Amino acid sequence: MKIVILSVTLSGKKLAHKLKSLLSDDPTVIQVDVYHKNIRSNLNKIFNSYDIIVGIMATGIMIRSLLNLLNNKKTDPGILIIDEKSKYVISLIAGHLGGANQISLKISDLLGAEPVITTATDINNKIGIDALAYQFFWEIKNPELIVDFNKAILNGEKIGLLTQSPIDYLFYDSKVADNYYLINKLEYRKIEPIELKDNEIWAVFNDKKILIVPKKLTIGIGSRKDVTRKQVLRAIDQAIQNLKLPISRIDFLATGEMKSNERGIIEAASYLGLPLEIVPLNELREFKSSQCSNSALVKNKFGIVGVCEPSSLISAGKNSKLILKKIPYNKVTVAAAIST
Repeated sequence: MKIVILSVTLSGKKLAHKLKSLLSDDPTVIQVDVYHKNIRSNLNKIFNSYDIIVGIMATGIMIRSLLNLLNNKKTDPGILIIDEKSKYVISLIAGHLGGANQISLKISDLLGAEPVITTATDINNKIGIDALAYQFFWEIKNPELIVDFNKAILNGEKIGLLTQSPIDYLFYDSKVADNYYLINKLEYRKIEPIELKDNEIWAVFNDKKILIVPKKLTIGIGSRKDVTRKQVLRAIDQAIQNLKLPISRIDFLATGEMKSNERGIIEAASYLGLPLEIVPLNELREFKSSQCSNSALVKNKFGIVGVCEPSSLISAGKNSKLILKKIPYNKVTVAAAIST
């Protein structure tokens, strides 16, 4: 994710740079920028360019500066506030779909601060449909129904999930099982006909239906020569631990053409039962993205900026987004990207 930190005082500026340093060590944080003063004009410039906006300031300053910028919960960035003494981290806007709740917890842990989260499902220890979508990288196609579904969950109802694709990865969390269940074939016959397509999920409650499309999630892999399957699998495991996802949520593995015969990568894909996409060398050479870090070694050898990051982005599709920057693990590098 891309994060921007805004500050208005010298103490706030000092805290902003401290937080930037702490966040930069997190492989799920792709970019962190800091802006000082000129809050309203800076927000006007950068509002749609970041996933998360952190304001180190009074809540009122941020709210007044946002009045003409907020659009809807599906597209607004997550916005949070930190006081300059770093006592509290407040999730302010887009707590679920924008990720402000999860990032508030992450930042409060880094700073030793108290997180302040006020969304009803969270304070009642339940998982809303929008929180589930953020956690597993799903896109909700009709977000106007989110409130109805979350109200049902708060009232103790269970939401049915209907899909052709396996989504057992959801239920590793007991809280999910408390709020959701998989619709069986018998129950499906009683529902007003839904045309089930591959890679779609329907959330159903009474006569209401939410259409969900999981984003394509690809793990890109680079490696030294002759790595083993075990080394590759351990590197992939490191990636999903950082993403806090079960391995069954991965859709594809990807690597560059120069690694197309690397036995350890091929065997790891076979072991996991995942398709392995081979990205042609010419595509890697032509690919340009500010999200990618540069490897001098790979550049000198193959004329490309890297393997795992661009491979994951190319495989995930046009306008894809890096969600895990390159991490090295025992002669293997991994990165992850999602479709948008």
